[in-house]
Amino acid sequence: MSEHSSLLHVRAAGRDMLLSVADLWEVVAPAPVTRLPGGPPGIQGVVIHQGEFLPVLAWKHLPDCAQASGDITAVAVFRRRLGVPLERLFGTLDPPGEGWRSSSEEDPCSAFTAGVCNLEGRDLPLLDVDRLLALLHRLRAER
Repeated sequence: MSEHSSLLHVRAAGRDMLLSVADLWEVVAPAPVTRLPGGPPGIQGVVIHQGEFLPVLAWKHLPDCAQASGDITAVAVFRRRLGVPLERLFGTLDPPGEGWRSSSEEDPCSAFTAGVCNLEGRDLPLLDVDRLLALLHRLRAER
């Protein structure tokens, strides 16, 4: 996991996790989401971001994933054109060289994480945007 230059520690869907700064375009203030009638599973709707539609993730539609437990304070905009609602930003950190392990199959987030980092005795999953998008495509295909 040392290929990540920096990590952003966040809370999303009621869970602390890490985002690779290399995958992020920016983090912005939340905007009202326009729901799409019959929209794809896993997407709560869209916002207008820099003059384009930006799909916004619906955590509660992901398998075994909780809905946000608090107010959305920011949206992480990934380079792959997906907005991910965040409840809290804790800050950036350098990835540790050690302390990484694979995600456990019992972990409901394993379908969209690239491993788990143990930081100060806490296990924090690393969100993998490619795996998250693949999961959203599978949910859409199963619909």
